[in-house]
Amino acid sequence: MSPTRFLPRPTSLPFRFPPSPIRHQRRGFLSSILSSSPVPPQTLTASRRLPYNHAALYSLIADIDSYSAFLPYCSSSRVTSWTAEKDPEFGRRWPTRADLTAGWGGLEQTYTSRVFCIPGSIVEALSGEGARSGIAPDILARHGLKDEPYYSPSSTVRSGHNGEEGVFKTLVTRWSVTPVERATLDGRGGGTVLGTSRQTEWSDVNLNIRFQFTNPLYGAVSSAVADKIAPIMIEAFVERAKKVLG
Repeated sequence: MSPTRFLPRPTSLPFRFPPSPIRHQRRGFLSSILSSSPVPPQTLTASRRLPYNHAALYSLIADIDSYSAFLPYCSSSRVTSWTAEKDPEFGRRWPTRADLTAGWGGLEQTYTSRVFCIPGSIVEALSGEGARSGIAPDILARHGLKDEPYYSPSSTVRSGHNGEEGVFKTLVTRWSVTPVERATLDGRGGGTVLGTSRQTEWSDVNLNIRFQFTNPLYGAVSSAVADKIAPIMIEAFVERAKKVLG
C-alpha cells in the first residue's frame, strides 16, 4: 500500500496567487486610448411651422425656468442672472445665465449656461469653457451682450461612471423663431387655401443642438437616442404652445 495514502489532504493552499494584472492593464490601456482620442462635435436639428405669433412663441422659449416642466432630457432649470433693464418692446428682462441639468442615454450633467437672448428671434444657451456663440458679435453688441467664455468649477456629473470629468465638453442649444407671412387658411387649420376668410399668423421654430462629449464612451452610450433628441424636444415645445397659447 502506498505510504502517500495516509498523508492528510491540504485544506488550503499555503499561499495566494497574486491577481492577474492583464485585465487591469488592458482596461487602463483602453481607457487611456479612448480618453486621448479626439471626439468630434455633433449637431442635431429640428424645425416646425406653428400657427402662433412669433413674439408669443419667443416668450415661451425664453422662459427657461419652465424648461424642466415640459422639455424631455431637462430635469432641472433655474435662471440665476437677468439683464439689468427691461426690454421696451416686451416689457420684461431676459435671462443671461442659468443652471441646467440635462442629459440622455443614461448620462446626465448639471452645468451653468451663458444665455444670449435676441428679443423676438434667438435664445441661445452655451455651456463649456470652449463653447462659442453662433450669433454675430455686432448683433450681440446691439443688445448689450458679449460672448465671453465662462467656466463653472461647480459643474457636476451624475452619469453612473466613475471619474471627475463632465459628460459634455461643450453644449450649445439654440432656439430661433422667424415670423412667416400671413396665410389664408381653411377652417381646419390645414394648408393654404385661397378665397377663405380666416387669417392667422404663422412662425417657424428651429432647434439646433451642438455638443461635444469629453469621452468617446459617452457617444457610444447615447448613440441609440441622440438623433431622436431634437425632434422629441421640439414636439414637446409644440405641446407647450398648444397648452399656453391655445
